[in-house]
Amino acid sequence: MRAQERQLAWVRFGMVLVVAPFLLIYAPLAELRPILFIVLGVVAAWSGAIPWLLSRFPSREVGIVTTALDMAAVSVVVYVAGDRIDAYLFYGLVILGTALRFGLGASIWSSIVMSGLYAAVVISMQPDDIALQRLEVRVAYIVGIGVIAGLFSRVVIQRAMDNARLQQRLTEDEREADRVREREVLSRLGRDFGASLERDATSQAIAVGAAPVLGDATLVTVIDDAARCLVPVAADGRDPELASRWQAHLAGRPPRLGEGIIGRAAATVATVEGGIDTVAAGDPDGLRGVELAWILAVPILAGGRLQGVLATSGREGDRAPADVRRLADAVAERAGPALQNAQLWSDLQERMAREQAAQRIKDDFLSIVSHELRTPLTSIQGYSQLLEGRLRADLAGESKEMAHLRVIRSQVGRMRRLVDDLLDVSRIDRRGAVSIETTDFNLAEDLREAVGRLEREHSDRDISLDAPDTLAIHADRDRIDQVVSNLLENAVKYSPDGGPIRVVAERRGAEVEVRVSDTGVGIPEEHRANVFERFYQADDDAGRRRFGGLGLGLYISRAIIDAHGGRIWVAANDETGRGSVFGFRIPRVAMPLAPMGIEPTGEPPPFVMRNRPG
Repeated sequence: MRAQERQLAWVRFGMVLVVAPFLLIYAPLAELRPILFIVLGVVAAWSGAIPWLLSRFPSREVGIVTTALDMAAVSVVVYVAGDRIDAYLFYGLVILGTALRFGLGASIWSSIVMSGLYAAVVISMQPDDIALQRLEVRVAYIVGIGVIAGLFSRVVIQRAMDNARLQQRLTEDEREADRVREREVLSRLGRDFGASLERDATSQAIAVGAAPVLGDATLVTVIDDAARCLVPVAADGRDPELASRWQAHLAGRPPRLGEGIIGRAAATVATVEGGIDTVAAGDPDGLRGVELAWILAVPILAGGRLQGVLATSGREGDRAPADVRRLADAVAERAGPALQNAQLWSDLQERMAREQAAQRIKDDFLSIVSHELRTPLTSIQGYSQLLEGRLRADLAGESKEMAHLRVIRSQVGRMRRLVDDLLDVSRIDRRGAVSIETTDFNLAEDLREAVGRLEREHSDRDISLDAPDTLAIHADRDRIDQVVSNLLENAVKYSPDGGPIRVVAERRGAEVEVRVSDTGVGIPEEHRANVFERFYQADDDAGRRRFGGLGLGLYISRAIIDAHGGRIWVAANDETGRGSVFGFRIPRVAMPLAPMGIEPTGEPPPFVMRNRPG
């Protein structure tokens, strides 16, 4: 309604400009000109004051006062001019303005009021019979104008309201369509930003994806923590040549934190905008150097940490459009997690490279040390055997020197096993598994040999074997023997007070199962899940290792059994109430191979390394 009141004021002011020359030309009004010009001056002054009044008072109140003033002005003209001009016709204009302001009811009511005013003015002038006859017609005219103007205004106002609602609906639909397009664009950009974990590819995806919806040139900069500056890493835009020149300009002298528009955005972690009139000393942003009109810089944040700055610029205007500012904030919000993920991936790759290098150094060290230890151990073992042979020839029966040589040979054998364990651990860490060479053999026979060997070394122990005469399997004979030996030595070591050791082997469908039980100190339940870990041993109550060794035997045993597609476990010895039971189960055909010349149909598990028997 304020806009309508301003339009009516301009119409009223235009009428004053039209009527003023008429008063000067029309001779019968010569003596009335001073009064009429005063009326026109009041109307013109009021029309000029309406914009000021609308800024301080409600438009409805201003319209009511204006209507009343118009009625009074027309009534004064009617009284002064008399029959010289048909001034009562101006009531029609006042009624039309009232109808346009307030509708049909106000139009009819104002027409009745104005007809009453006109009748009062005319009657006060003591008219003759002819004037009274004209009065009836003119009053009917004024009332009729009120009805017609009211109906007209109703149609016009209703149509205007319909048009306004339609226009509002179209505007809202257009805004909603713009919001939908923006959401779709931003959703696509979010997917594109996270498509790669490489930092350079992610930065380029941000620049390329944001370029069509931002300014003429778009730039992505990241922080160089060492130099405390912002390095441009990717650029694109509606004007690719401008984007390339801008990137080259900033690459030649990267802006420092707090320097220029881009530097201030990074230092304050807030959006910063500037134009050609805000060029800092040295032009660090390239406004003049690249001929830019404005720059908008938005910080890229993720996890509360600054990742870089998204900068966009244009050749024309003095600042970025509102939609560009809004989209730049949304793009930077989605670019933050993408750059953070790329940085984390880069850090992870560097860490993995360092760990792999350290692992290679460790493996090389273990391999070199193990091979170097084998040479002196071989010499010691050979010379001890030579001495044992000479002493056996020179001395009859048992002697102290023979006992000492057996200790030497035993310790040499122990050291060789430790060296072999270190080499196995190195291979497992490097390859992810142990290599196995499968063949057909009788597991029961190997178990009897292992138990006999242990009985000879520990003649004071009660060691028994419960196994069928034949237990044929297809597996790595040496590796399975290594597992059995580890479990037997483990049973002896952890039962220092003696006690029987029992070995049981039996078929379990398509698998074979071997169990080694002892009546030793046992393993607490909270430690059983960790005994197959590398270098792990259950400590005593004071935190000390009760038994020697590196804690590698069970770790290697688990790797061997896993390579065969089986499983290994430990449990409490419920039969005797003390001690432990170690067992493993493997398929009777642990490594089924395709016939020679035919490639296997599937890949082995990642922990298994399969070698065909040669």
